[in-house]
Amino acid sequence: MEPRSQPIRLNRKRQKLYVYNYKQPWQPWRKAITRISVYNWADIHGEVHFESTPGIRGYHLYGALCEPGTHQVVERFVLAKEWGEREQLNQIWSYLCMYMQHDDELPPPREAGTPDFWQPRKADAWPEAMERESTTISQV
Repeated sequence: MEPRSQPIRLNRKRQKLYVYNYKQPWQPWRKAITRISVYNWADIHGEVHFESTPGIRGYHLYGALCEPGTHQVVERFVLAKEWGEREQLNQIWSYLCMYMQHDDELPPPREAGTPDFWQPRKADAWPEAMERESTTISQV
């Protein structure tokens, strides 16, 4: 099954971000390469860019992994995409930041319910150890 998105998990108790990255080789007959990464939330900054290349048109919200305590970008990964509204990506980033800061006063969602594309997919199988770590609190 071909990847449709790059699922992420936020664990605010551990202050970690788990990203299920896909990299599609330029040859369409080759299978996508999967890499699951774990990042410290404190080292992640949000960036919104407009891209206008063939097949990748629209606004993209990137997570930029920076060297600890700096703004020196080490790696970028896509968090969300939007064809027309940059503001929606700004709102998504603000919501993620509030959630990770343990803010219990989160604003209500713009639309009730869970969109279909947010449903877990069987194709996105997290390794057992990462499944446990990303869904539990730290045992400190």
